Amino acid sequence: MSFNIHAGYGTDGTFDLLKIGNQIREAQPEIVCLQEVDYRTHRSQVKDVTLELANITDFHSFFGKAISFDGGEYGLAILSKYPILEVRVHSLPNDGVAEPRIALETIVEINGMGKIRIVNVHLDYSNKELNLSQIRYVNKKFTDGKPTIMAGDFNQIMESKGMQQLVRDWNLSMDARAFTYPANKPNTKIDYLMAYPRNEWEIKSARLLKDERASDHLPILATFSLIKF
Repeated sequence: MSFNIHAGYGTDGTFDLLKIGNQIREAQPEIVCLQEVDYRTHRSQVKDVTLELANITDFHSFFGKAISFDGGEYGLAILSKYPILEVRVHSLPNDGVAEPRIALETIVEINGMGKIRIVNVHLDYSNKELNLSQIRYVNKKFTDGKPTIMAGDFNQIMESKGMQQLVRDWNLSMDARAFTYPANKPNTKIDYLMAYPRNEWEIKSARLLKDERASDHLPILATFSLIKF
């Protein structure tokens, strides 16, 4: 699952982690990539949002800091049914003006599949060229032959130059019509789930969760099967 949780705030402006956690739990994913995650900020009532969601879902978890923010930290998180074996936080290209962005890389061992790399990203929205350079960075960094699932808020539509580059190497789970934003009246797709190497993964299913109450993005869920294992 990929889910931009809007710092825990739903479309009604209410901070409600239980609503988000229950939506995740009901969907029954094995791995969840979360974007716009707070760690002990005033905005999030000084809560460790990742740990709170991990407790609701009974998952392993890791938070990766992108920036200091509002008395705490802000970044990305992974929730996993399986133990998280390794973690790396990669700083993405930046022009010195835009908000710093990261890629959160984790290694998990999935029953019947072995060790799988999970990459969570939230790319820049303010500068198309910077966004493209970030896409090029993650594409080069994580196309090294290792089985990888990448998810996140790419802040680009499917037809963009960057996403079209990813399509060459990655098996994307849903087409451009699977709109994810804004949650209450979705008209664009900027959130994605994908697998590398492209020809070594089969997409068994993919869907949107169309409950717009928990965030300003709709979560997406896909089931991948590694063919060459």
